[in-house]
Amino acid sequence: MFAGKIYDYIDSIAPFSGQAEWDNSGFLVGERGAKADRILFALDATAQVIHEAVEKNCTLLITHHPILFNPVKAFTEADPAYLAAKHGISVICAHTSYDFAAGGVADVLCAAVGLTDVRASECGEFRIGKTTCSAAQAFAQTVKAALHAQVFVALPQKQVETVAVCGGAGASFLHAAKEQGADLLLTGEAKHHEMLDAAAQDIALVVAGHFETERPAICKLRERVQAAFPETVCLLSEQVSPVQIIE
Repeated sequence: MFAGKIYDYIDSIAPFSGQAEWDNSGFLVGERGAKADRILFALDATAQVIHEAVEKNCTLLITHHPILFNPVKAFTEADPAYLAAKHGISVICAHTSYDFAAGGVADVLCAAVGLTDVRASECGEFRIGKTTCSAAQAFAQTVKAALHAQVFVALPQKQVETVAVCGGAGASFLHAAKEQGADLLLTGEAKHHEMLDAAAQDIALVVAGHFETERPAICKLRERVQAAFPETVCLLSEQVSPVQIIE
């Protein structure tokens, strides 16, 4: 199996052409003709993940967050992209292209927390569905159990039925979600003033962790690639959230 064939498959289910203008999804390290008999899937292409790929004899790494995002002026051994190239590991990153795609990050998260009647938002960058939970606090408990995450909620007593969903950093969609009929927005992270904005706009906000709200989609992508290429070994990284809860 070659890396280019894996890239083409991911492009067919989550077109890289559909990524946000500011994004850098795509084939970022290596070459299409590189071998890809063993693939490691992870949310982030950290140095630790690159070393894990080396240890597991994986020659292709597929991540959600781009290994190269901002312009760089130097490559050293501390740089994950340098490490990947040094060890002959190709890297494909499916970021907003996978966020926006049907069956992508938002849809996987909707399924994980039990939403029904899911539809795309007007902008296509988040999803809207229905919950059977009566209040935001009850929905937050459902999210906590589904994602095994620490969850924060603004307006916990608000009655909810319609839920907007955006994995990762999606609190900026508060106003759009409210305008499209959502009683609650589920996302991965939010700033203090965004929690205040939620209360001011009378829309509940549930925050469950950037890593926790996006990892299910990486698991699903691994499953889809494995099903499409059964002769290829597809492994899920042992990577954990960089944010640890102190009990």
